[in-house]
Amino acid sequence: MAVPVADPLTECDARVVNQDASPRLHVVTGNAVAPLADAERPALPENPVMADLMRRAEALDARAAAGTTPRAMGPAGLLGSLIGLTVLLTVLGRQPWQLPGRDGGGVSDVPQSLVSFLLISVLLCLCGARLVRPARLLPTVPAVRLWWALVLGSAAVSVAAALSLASFSTAAERPADLLVRCLVPVVPAVLAGLLASTAGRAVRVRLALGTGLVTVPLTGLGWALLSSAPVSTATFADVLAVTGIAGAAPLAVAVAFVAADRHTPGLLRFHRAPSEA
Repeated sequence: MAVPVADPLTECDARVVNQDASPRLHVVTGNAVAPLADAERPALPENPVMADLMRRAEALDARAAAGTTPRAMGPAGLLGSLIGLTVLLTVLGRQPWQLPGRDGGGVSDVPQSLVSFLLISVLLCLCGARLVRPARLLPTVPAVRLWWALVLGSAAVSVAAALSLASFSTAAERPADLLVRCLVPVVPAVLAGLLASTAGRAVRVRLALGTGLVTVPLTGLGWALLSSAPVSTATFADVLAVTGIAGAAPLAVAVAFVAADRHTPGLLRFHRAPSEA
């Protein structure tokens, strides 16, 4: 059944719908919606109370964000963490661990339990190194990555040195490369200082101490493992003394070197502006 369609209309002329009305379809054409321009929109009345509340909320958000941002630890706090880690690993290293042997001038037969203990010790030292927060001291991502590469490399060398010292516990000979072992804390600390050679003195000191948070405790751990042998007569005080000579003192020399103000161009200018590159 076809539905009759009326002529196009521009105004609604539909009658009141009731049960007796016949069906009728109205088609309205020519309608269009034009959006108002921003300049033609009616301006809402500004509420000074709401504006003041918004400003206060923004200020509170900024203050909360600043309060929750972790602060970088200063040199005194880093030094305290270094001493605490060194004492802790020295105490743990003097426990009766199964120690490796020496064969052909190298380390052999490393027990799995000792490897696990060394890995846990490295993780503790790396957690201590995070207190430096290099991302807040170095302005570029490559510089931060290079600093962490120095820390990881020094951790690997320190673990190898600790295993080497532990292997002498079952041998008749004693380690004679003390001078070389003293370079383990020095080299990464100096390189970390050169990484930020054009930065402030406090930044260079903190970056250098950050590498010491890994090298010095692991140095003490190596001497503690050497003293844990049944035939050893070294005491806890002796271990701390030799750790100070082979680890802490070289690190202090390196920190003093990087803290000195030298008006020389930086060797690694990672924070140079792109326009200067």
